[in-house]
Amino acid sequence: MADNYLEKRMEELRSGKLTIKKAIPGIKPKARRILIAGGCHGITREKALEFRKLGCRVAVFDSEEVAGKQMAHDHGIRFHRVDIEDESSVSNEMHSLLSAWRGIDTIVGREDICKILHKKIIDWKESLPIPDKSDIEIVII
Repeated sequence: MADNYLEKRMEELRSGKLTIKKAIPGIKPKARRILIAGGCHGITREKALEFRKLGCRVAVFDSEEVAGKQMAHDHGIRFHRVDIEDESSVSNEMHSLLSAWRGIDTIVGREDICKILHKKIIDWKESLPIPDKSDIEIVII
């Protein structure tokens, strides 16, 4: 039964019986997943809003709960209250974010914080049953 399944499907495609579905306009099938450390104030806040306007999925790790919740409410940004100096806090929130998003494409923040977050993501990738070989872009501000 499955011997010539692919040949039949290719034949249907060539003859016009089978069509390829097109993406819905305005919906990005795979939006970039951006994690911004300390993104509630200053230049990191501006970058978070820019990425969101471009259609990216944006998460902000910051200790400023009021400003973070306001950004989440106003702009659809995912906010995580994190004390970057506390490794258990970072670990817990990173686990929560990775469970929801299944990965991160870009990390934006100070160099020292980006290194900590990058290490957590690499550890998570190594624990997956199927290895994730995708690269993570790091933007130092």
